[in-house]
Amino acid sequence: MRALTVQQPWAWAIFNGKRIENRTQLWRYRGPLAIHAGQRLSDRGMGDERIHRAVRHWQRGVVAHGGATPLLRDALEYGVVLGVVDLVDCHPDAGCCAPWGEQAYVEHGGRERRRITHLVLERPRLLPEPIPCKGLLGLWTPPADITAQLEELTR
Repeated sequence: MRALTVQQPWAWAIFNGKRIENRTQLWRYRGPLAIHAGQRLSDRGMGDERIHRAVRHWQRGVVAHGGATPLLRDALEYGVVLGVVDLVDCHPDAGCCAPWGEQAYVEHGGRERRRITHLVLERPRLLPEPIPCKGLLGLWTPPADITAQLEELTR
C-alpha cells in the first residue's frame, strides 16, 4: 500500500465527493492509496467554490441526522491518515474530469504554470478513527503498523 499527503480541506473533500486529485507528475502505481491529511491548511482550498458545495451537502446530511450545523474548520484533522481510496488511473489533463480536475496551477508564490496530472480515485473508505502519522512528499509507504490497520479497509 502507498500513501499520499494532501492539504486540508482537499483531503476532507476526497471523502466527501472529490474523485480527482491534481498533481504534476504521472505515476505508474495503481491500487489502494492511504490519504494522509497534511499539517497545512490550503487557503485556496478554503475559498474554493467546489469545497463550499461539498461542505453544504455534508452539513445538510449532518442536520438531517439530528445534528447541529457543523463548521468545516472544526471537522478538519491534521497529521493523520483519514482513510483509503483506490487509485485507478493517472493521466495528463485533457480538459476532462470536471469539476475537480484542473488544467494548470501556479506554484506557491511563483509565476510558473505547471501542467496537471489527474489521479482518478474510487471507493473512498473513511477510517472510524484517524491514525496519527507523519506524512511525506510524493507517493510514500506508510509504516508497517499503519499499513496493517489500513489493509482491513481494502478487503
